[in-house]
Amino acid sequence: MEPLQEQEGETIGDNELAVERKRKLSCFERIFSIVFKKKPMMDINKNEKLLELLKPIRYKPDTVEQMALETKFTKEEVKSLYRAFKQECPTGISDEDTFKDVYQKIFPLGESSKYAHLVFNSIDREQTGGITFGDFMDFLSVLTKGSEEEKILWSFEFYDVNRDGIISRDEMIKVTDSIYDLVGAETHPKIKMQNVEQVFSCMDSNRDGIITKEEFVRYCSDTHNVSRNLAVLP
Repeated sequence: MEPLQEQEGETIGDNELAVERKRKLSCFERIFSIVFKKKPMMDINKNEKLLELLKPIRYKPDTVEQMALETKFTKEEVKSLYRAFKQECPTGISDEDTFKDVYQKIFPLGESSKYAHLVFNSIDREQTGGITFGDFMDFLSVLTKGSEEEKILWSFEFYDVNRDGIISRDEMIKVTDSIYDLVGAETHPKIKMQNVEQVFSCMDSNRDGIITKEEFVRYCSDTHNVSRNLAVLP
């Protein structure tokens, strides 16, 4: 069993980076390329305090083989991602401020704070205030290796902001507003509400004012544009 540990003197290979540049990057891949650039050392004490708060709630693989098996990445991909993550986050934790900063660099013309906060919370399911490498790999695995159904289920959890198992109209408005802010779209509030109402009504098949997981999955599976766009989440 090969332990998952940082190997000194190694960096992500030049050939690996060249391949990345040649293909179209998804939103998250662009995020990853920015957040793990070499930059001045962050506040280690802050991350160490976060680390103390993090307690293992579910099993996380501690070897390259186990993580590769669970996330569908190759062993070399796992090691490369781990080295990059540890270079940026020596304690093994990424905080929300770093995450927000990344989104602002990718979407400089918009206000990304609300959207980045929602994405961060969707990854930090236990609300610890930090994302471990295991959390990060689970998230990345769904977006890049997951099936259409897995991506749809992740999207449902993203819209279910308060995690009560349903999506309310207010939650859909909150997420939609964050997306408009993210891309810097100048859209009249009335038009925003019309768009939200149209989508919400289509999803809410029994007209009870809420969207269940089943209704969400059915709508996303049956709507071509939605299914196609899941390939570039978040």
